Amino acid sequence: MVSYMDYQLMAKLSEADGVSSEESEIAGIMAAAFKKAGLKTEIDNFGNVLAYKSIKEKPLILAAHMDEIGLMVKHIDEKGFIRFIKIGGIDDRTLMNQQVVFKAKHGPIYGVIGSKPPHIMKDEERKTVVDYRSMFIDVGANKAEEVRKMGIEIGSTATFPAGFHRMGKSMMCGKALDNRLGCYALLQLAKGLKPNVILVGTSQEEISTFGKGAMIASYHLEPRAFIAVDTTVAGDHPELKPDDAPIYLGKGPAICLVEAAGRGNISDKSLTKDILDIAKKAKIDIQLEVFEGGATDAASVYNIKGGIPSIAICIPTRYIHSTVSVAHEDDVESEIELLKRIAEVL
Repeated sequence: MVSYMDYQLMAKLSEADGVSSEESEIAGIMAAAFKKAGLKTEIDNFGNVLAYKSIKEKPLILAAHMDEIGLMVKHIDEKGFIRFIKIGGIDDRTLMNQQVVFKAKHGPIYGVIGSKPPHIMKDEERKTVVDYRSMFIDVGANKAEEVRKMGIEIGSTATFPAGFHRMGKSMMCGKALDNRLGCYALLQLAKGLKPNVILVGTSQEEISTFGKGAMIASYHLEPRAFIAVDTTVAGDHPELKPDDAPIYLGKGPAICLVEAAGRGNISDKSLTKDILDIAKKAKIDIQLEVFEGGATDAASVYNIKGGIPSIAICIPTRYIHSTVSVAHEDDVESEIELLKRIAEVL
């Protein structure tokens, strides 16, 4: 199999900021890369990035959401401490005492999520998960006006400044691998893209039951089929049983047959068969997934315009929706190879 790994590009994507509704940085990176690959590229009114060689009727869409989980400023108190809301599904246990970073006008502003120290907690308090509403962000200010002078206002967003790193011989870790891995896959597909195939970096997937950007782009383009290029929960680590999340790193991309226990997308049967046949013919290892919680952009597309055949093909990833995740390069490369073959024949 051809190697598709460019760790410098992967690091650039992972470390870029793009909390839902604030995807301009990652969108700019993707648009520039698509243009460099010779594709016609545009950013629509909702912030989706679209790239293609040419469009006829009923194109095939391959879509990866660009946004990531993060925090948004809700209130700044008189002493300069910040209360926040969560953007996307974040487990409160992952937030305690984490570093955060705001992209302000004059540069990054770093802060720390603070809470009541364990030293002065009562016994019962120590046994419970601290709710994010009891946390705050400390940016080193003494009053609200100082915070505002830094460029932080109500509605400002913050991410987690975890750097991207290689792990061992074939693993990687970094923030926002959900779904910068999918974005990376699209960029690797750009060179040699066939006509009537559209690569879409979608916006605002993490903050709704189903993806907003994907719905808008697909409603406009009316594709013959829609493939969500995303990540999924890898359960191959302690504290998970095989039937909790039977997807493993290094064993190939996961084809999601059912999302959110059927509340999300149920993969189109004909499309699923075609993809399984393509994978088998190409000797690409894949995994099958029936998922109870969560959904992908496919869930926002299957039921519009009279019904669009949709499916999600996902890269197994550990610890998604936290401040840092882990993935395997073999799964990324297999995902790209499978998508490349799908785009050639579907």
